Amino acid sequence: MKDYLERLENGLNKSKTLLYKPDQTGLACSFVNGGLVIDTFIIEDDVIADALSKKGLNGVVEGSNFEMLKSNYSWFSLHVKTKQVYRELEKEAVLQA
Repeated sequence: MKDYLERLENGLNKSKTLLYKPDQTGLACSFVNGGLVIDTFIIEDDVIADALSKKGLNGVVEGSNFEMLKSNYSWFSLHVKTKQVYRELEKEAVLQA
């Protein structure tokens, strides 16, 4: 999960648009700046993929939505990490029951 979050942060800092599309293995993400793709990768973590897909419209995060995600990235990251910990605690509680 840490690698995905670092890659997202780097992409946000080096581009102006994020394109994303669900595929068989996760959420395919491409960061674009000036018409050129800066980075492309697939997020296989469901928590990050779900949170990120809610930030855009029709597979695109740009303009004010992009700037809000970029400027509030620490909150986005904290939200994702918290949700991941909660999910792990739920799994552990089910196993102990």
